[in-house]
Amino acid sequence: MPNVAAPLHRRMFAALVLALAVPALHAQTYPTGPIRVVVPFPAGSGVDGVARAVISRMAVGLGQPILIDNRAGAGGNIGTEFVARAPKDGYTLLFNATQLVGNPGISNVKYDAVKDFAPVSLVSRVSAMLVVPTDSPARSVPELIALAKDKPGSLSYASGGNGGIGHYSGELLKSNGGNLDIVHVPYKSAAEQVTSVMTNQTQLAFPALQIALPLVKAGKLRALAVTGQRRSAQFPEVPTMAEAMKPGFTLDAWYGLLAPAGTPAPVIARLRAELVKVLADPAVRESLTSASQDVVGSTPGEFAEVIVQDLKLWTDLAVQLKVRVD
Repeated sequence: MPNVAAPLHRRMFAALVLALAVPALHAQTYPTGPIRVVVPFPAGSGVDGVARAVISRMAVGLGQPILIDNRAGAGGNIGTEFVARAPKDGYTLLFNATQLVGNPGISNVKYDAVKDFAPVSLVSRVSAMLVVPTDSPARSVPELIALAKDKPGSLSYASGGNGGIGHYSGELLKSNGGNLDIVHVPYKSAAEQVTSVMTNQTQLAFPALQIALPLVKAGKLRALAVTGQRRSAQFPEVPTMAEAMKPGFTLDAWYGLLAPAGTPAPVIARLRAELVKVLADPAVRESLTSASQDVVGSTPGEFAEVIVQDLKLWTDLAVQLKVRVD
């Protein structure tokens, strides 16, 4: 009678083959159901707007619905931490911004920006715009700095949350302006941020360009400068912060799609391929570029390098500017 018990090494080999085959099979059939993309900021925020304009369009190529899940709170940490612990199957993804690398330097986060995520692709990069109320006496950056020095503590700047480009731009303004006494007022969303400036609850802010531009064009806010390396094509008369204030004052943000670390590489490749197709659509590109965003569409490896580099940049800024939120 033959021995039905296979030798140990054969059983181990069979188990290894099965372990390797399951992810490959999963990738070949992926996706077979709806995909949830967590946006760790409220509906109506800048991050949410880009996700709905770009990521939701991937549903056509993937053949499955894409559900945008707004899990806001703690400056983006709640939704980000949720995805870090999600199954590694490609059905729960993260659409995040620079807060992914900005938050670890200012708060106790429960995720590792490098180890807990598998980057899919950068979507776009965008700078911020320094805006003030339309009735502000400041019509330039030097005038704003003079106003802050003349009335210490009387001005406040709004941000869309701690650890974002609006937060760090405000702190750099204070630091580079001569340790200006301007109070930081963090809000939960970009919408609340700009509303506070329009109603003069706060006197300045650095919202992302795609949030600021429509309001500036409508005459609801006044633009003083942009934080990027070059001027906005929509408002070429508005200087950069480096031109208006100090060389080297350059800061921009990015938006990108990620999956939990350990998601099968073929799944990442499929997601990236569909995202690049969407970004190649002339209508999508026009939508992004009209908001002064630079369309990217990177490889996962390129996105991973950006995360590593920017994590150091933003953490160094937090230490340099003594920014901490607990």
